[in-house]
Amino acid sequence: MSQLPLDQFQPKQYANRLKDIGVIQLTGEERTKYLQGQVTTDINKLTDKNSLLACHCDFKGKIWSLFYTIVWKDAILLITHNSVLEKSLAELNKYGVFAKVEITNQSDEWQITGGSGELFKTAINEIFGELPTGAGNVISNDYGLVISFEHPEQRYLVLQPNDANKQLSCDVAPNSEQWEIADIRAGIGDIRDTSINEYVPQMLNLQALNAIDFEKGCYMGQEVVARTKYLGRNKRAGFILKTESENHNLSGEQLEYQIGENWRPGGKILRSGSDSGQTWVFAVLANDTEVGSSFRVKSSPNTIFVTQAHPYPLQ
Repeated sequence: MSQLPLDQFQPKQYANRLKDIGVIQLTGEERTKYLQGQVTTDINKLTDKNSLLACHCDFKGKIWSLFYTIVWKDAILLITHNSVLEKSLAELNKYGVFAKVEITNQSDEWQITGGSGELFKTAINEIFGELPTGAGNVISNDYGLVISFEHPEQRYLVLQPNDANKQLSCDVAPNSEQWEIADIRAGIGDIRDTSINEYVPQMLNLQALNAIDFEKGCYMGQEVVARTKYLGRNKRAGFILKTESENHNLSGEQLEYQIGENWRPGGKILRSGSDSGQTWVFAVLANDTEVGSSFRVKSSPNTIFVTQAHPYPLQ
């Protein structure tokens, strides 16, 4: 197939090697039962045809990690950010000793690529013969798995074992900026080492992304997550912000807003991506923040971000 040079990748025509994303694998006959008692989504609804967004919390309802769960042969895979993987893995293993489950870091065994556009679709077709349709749906074969995303445009996450006989035959950029921006524009937050154990799931709008199942029963942190919903105690939410300049590696940076001549603490950036003269961030702010509000980066006062509209309704 024809290949697109890296310097010609456009926002809707790209492939990013996601080197910051890792894989936790669960095997053993009680893998589903065990994971059901640990995460916010209903693992009993997981099949080899769908993926589920979920988070792993401590007993206070604060998030250790956010991930996609998928089925791969006789295992369940958790696709999460490398900076929180080891801590989440350790917490899962702490209670896994009481179940028939083996939980391991398999990140070195996989290549993970996120992309969009016709060339990327053609490369996927060459390996999998078809494309998954519908948000979160999955196709798989011996060469790996593909997850479909519909926002902010149609895009795909491809996971392939390193020893797969067929690999993607398109040029792949060695960074994750365009995929990062797409996730942010879709209103998907994330937990990195700069924000681990700081936020309950609703502060990342995970109820709007079907990553919390309020009917599934007990799991780690469930009481706090439920109380946050039913007692309306959450005063913060996730917001999308943009600035017309490129500013890299802003995860963990503090945002400030102006009152008169003074600047007050406004919130924290969880993830960021820069490309084509813009930077997009997902940050946790006061939940009454209005679209069009301006914030500056505390460590870079000349960098002003403006809040954007959510792509989903927030309750």
